[in-house]
Amino acid sequence: MQRFWSWLAVNLGKRAGVVTLVGLILTLGLGYGITNLDFATGQDSYLNADEQVYTDNVAYQELFGGQAMISVFSMNEGSYVDELFADGGEETMRSVADEINEIPGVLGLIDPIAALDFSSDLVVAPVQGCDDPANAQNPECSVFVRALEAAATGALIESVEVAKAEAAAAGATCPDPLPPDTSEASGVDPACDDAILRNTYVEETSLRLAAATENGGPTLSNPDYVKFLLYETENPGGGGEIRKALLPFFPDDTHAMSITRLKGNQSIEEEGETSDAVVAAAEGYTFDNAEVVTTGAPVLLKDINDYLRGGMLTLGGIALAVMALILIIFFNVRWRLLPLAVVTVGVIWAFGVTGYAGIPLTLVTIAGLPVMLGVGIDYAIQMHSRIEEEVIIDRTAHPIQEAARKLGGPMLVVTANAVLAFLAILASKTPMIRDFGLLLAVGIVAICISSIVNPLAILGIREYKRPTHGKSWTDGWLARFVNGLGRLPAGLAVILMIAAAGIFTGGVLAEEHIDIQTDPIRWVDQDTEVIRNITTLEEEIGGSSEVGVYVVSDAGESLYTDETVEYIDQLTIETLEEYDDELIVGSGIVGTVSDLMDVPGAAHVSPSAASVQAAWDLAPEGIQLSTASPDGDAMNIIMLTAEGSLEERGPLVEDLRENSTPPDGVRVTPSGLAVVGIGLLDNLTEGRIFLTYLALALVFIWLTIAMRSVVRSLLALVPVLIAVGTASLVAYFGGFKLSPMTAVGGPLVVAACTEFTTLILYRYLEERRRGLEPQQAIDAAGARTGRAFVVSALTTMAGVAVIALSSLPLLRDFGITVAINVSVALLSALVVLPPLVVWADKRGWVSKGMLDREDEPFLDVPKTEEEAKALAAAMAAKPD
Repeated sequence: MQRFWSWLAVNLGKRAGVVTLVGLILTLGLGYGITNLDFATGQDSYLNADEQVYTDNVAYQELFGGQAMISVFSMNEGSYVDELFADGGEETMRSVADEINEIPGVLGLIDPIAALDFSSDLVVAPVQGCDDPANAQNPECSVFVRALEAAATGALIESVEVAKAEAAAAGATCPDPLPPDTSEASGVDPACDDAILRNTYVEETSLRLAAATENGGPTLSNPDYVKFLLYETENPGGGGEIRKALLPFFPDDTHAMSITRLKGNQSIEEEGETSDAVVAAAEGYTFDNAEVVTTGAPVLLKDINDYLRGGMLTLGGIALAVMALILIIFFNVRWRLLPLAVVTVGVIWAFGVTGYAGIPLTLVTIAGLPVMLGVGIDYAIQMHSRIEEEVIIDRTAHPIQEAARKLGGPMLVVTANAVLAFLAILASKTPMIRDFGLLLAVGIVAICISSIVNPLAILGIREYKRPTHGKSWTDGWLARFVNGLGRLPAGLAVILMIAAAGIFTGGVLAEEHIDIQTDPIRWVDQDTEVIRNITTLEEEIGGSSEVGVYVVSDAGESLYTDETVEYIDQLTIETLEEYDDELIVGSGIVGTVSDLMDVPGAAHVSPSAASVQAAWDLAPEGIQLSTASPDGDAMNIIMLTAEGSLEERGPLVEDLRENSTPPDGVRVTPSGLAVVGIGLLDNLTEGRIFLTYLALALVFIWLTIAMRSVVRSLLALVPVLIAVGTASLVAYFGGFKLSPMTAVGGPLVVAACTEFTTLILYRYLEERRRGLEPQQAIDAAGARTGRAFVVSALTTMAGVAVIALSSLPLLRDFGITVAINVSVALLSALVVLPPLVVWADKRGWVSKGMLDREDEPFLDVPKTEEEAKALAAAMAAKPD
């Protein structure tokens, strides 16, 4: 193997020009692959295509559309929602509605006008031509006649008959006609009370309708009629109790809602364009007595998508700047910024391969650039420092070959460490987490190749033409600092191992009790307009998200049967009652008719299938598209969720999924964005800790093979165990809420830390082969490599810590957590590993079988006698 490294070093240096040209062509070719990178923030990056949640959500969106944009109308103090339709308000709403409905990505709109139009058609049957004032005297256009023919009246009268039938079933005979009030029903069986209450309600509602339409007719330009439609009862000072059927669109008498449903299964880009157009159109909602805020999940996802496109480059640029500063201050070599250039080339190769391979960039892989810069720059720093060490300190006749022979093999070993740690992430159930692991695995290989090839070529030709002159740094402050950290007595080794095991075990136990931040709103920048608007929605109406529950016939048969309608009605009522803290209101075509039939004081009666179908036929298109399929084989219940985390909504979704008992041939499925979010959370948290253990196991097996020793492998992992355990204990006792992204933090720490510990062990063995005793060998390793290790540690921590500057808390918390983990791991490597190595090697466990290797001869570098003389003269000119 030494012969290969010698050959590589010689030929890369001799053909530096060719290497540069090939490298440039390769960089341009792979760099072009970056243009193929896709940014994915859709559900396919959260869920697997074979998961039931994914399949259900795709089917749900095909039936009832995608995400919703919500406009909330908040009345000024002293004003009420009925005033929205006065003084040109109706015309304003209809104009905005027309504009929104023309937007290509919009499926349908349900605004206050559509809600009241639907309510009006249910109360006063629409008759063609009756809106024309010329037909006002036509008997068929009489409000009384139309009210009797209306669906709502029919449903209420039907409920009276149902109540009378139930009384009869109980053995009671109700009088005909029914008395006007239960208090006047002397001698009437109490079983008839419900029928009396319902009949009285019908008569009172008829009287209110007659009064409301007396001076203006059943139109929304009539303020009295608007109040009649809106309020169950009116307050003397204005406003009133909103009718139950209208609560999904009028939460109270000072708020109204407009819901724009986007087309289903659109890409993030398409949803973003549509949401921008909806927000722009909603600016037309201008009222003197109300403020309007428009936002929704599509706006939030668009903001995240926009951040992905610029945030990664910003974080990478900051990382490069910080690393450059560290190299300038601490890395005292010629061409001290060369490692930064080398790792940058490696990163370009990595992202180019990623683009060609079709690996998408997601909310997680955006962290890949600073992580690769931070972890990967160590390779270039180590190679650069080793070459100058061979030139300045050892004054080796073949410094480039020596550096390649001594460091090339260990670099391949630590690269395999990192690749295995990152590939462990592929065990995650979350697609975007797996993409992140794949990106890092590809990236670290590309960076390793760049860190070997480019320094050997560039520094090889430099040292051949202009050899480096300088003084040794083995007694510098960085070397003293590293050796000072590792000065713990070897006699403490057993105590240190026990402490490491205790810390790791404590972290394992604490990990199960650490809270995960499961509120998606808290994952993104809290200072953006979209978050402020969503917060406003939550403050004004109590929530901004929704859970969809779609009921579908497996055989494609109509759900308009009394049995199924009654089941949907009961499911809606029971779910809202049981989860009253998590849900605000539910809506659907069954629920609308059911709410119209509710009478204060009377027992609930479910509507008939015929009345529900009649209501759907009357509904505006936006309501039809959101509530039931045209052939009636699928229906939808939309439930507005209260402010809260995905974890809090989990039991609701699980209950709907597992405990629903629909009629035979009918299936009930919860879906929508909240359900997708819960599926994402389940995937993120399930096996989160396992990824770290898997990375540890894979690296342990590989190191045992590569280093031919279980002991050497265990020594390399002790600092990692300390770091993993410490991070969990700090989070637990500090009461921190971890980001779901910390699932990849453990493997990342394993990769970064074992890189250091493995290189330290290899260098220790090299010093032992020079004939040094264990303590002398560890001191010599620290003195010679201290500069490189300190600079590498600082740049690694800087690269990871830069993620903490992200405006997204999801990324920021990840950066802080992993930076702490890496810092503890690297400090452990420098403090704990030296005494452990000395203690173990005094017992013959570390260097056994590793000291008797014979070096192969170097390859001759000069091609002519003149070149040989020039090289000899250059070497002789170096100061002692």
